[in-house]
Amino acid sequence: MIDAMKPVLERVLSANQSILTEFNGEPEHVHLLIDLHPDNNISDLVASLKSASSRVLRQEFKAEIDKVYWGKAKLWHDSKCIVSCGGSPLETVKEYIQNQSGGRPER
Repeated sequence: MIDAMKPVLERVLSANQSILTEFNGEPEHVHLLIDLHPDNNISDLVASLKSASSRVLRQEFKAEIDKVYWGKAKLWHDSKCIVSCGGSPLETVKEYIQNQSGGRPER
């Protein structure tokens, strides 16, 4: 599922003049490093990312998702964690995200 999310996230970010710099995830959450265009409202953008990815994942992986979520309306939780990484070298942040495989084989 995580691989199916990436093009969806890239499409939403591109429409908002932003770039997905790094992406990876674990079974219960994902990590994104985004080069955010300054005109964006980050909360609205995250809501768009969640909405679009939920819609696509529910279509493509309906059987798998229904086993876990039992028909619940939301795939994503309402919470989010947004961290600015202006003080850290980007390579350090990218490496951290790349290592968040949650037991998945490395790509």
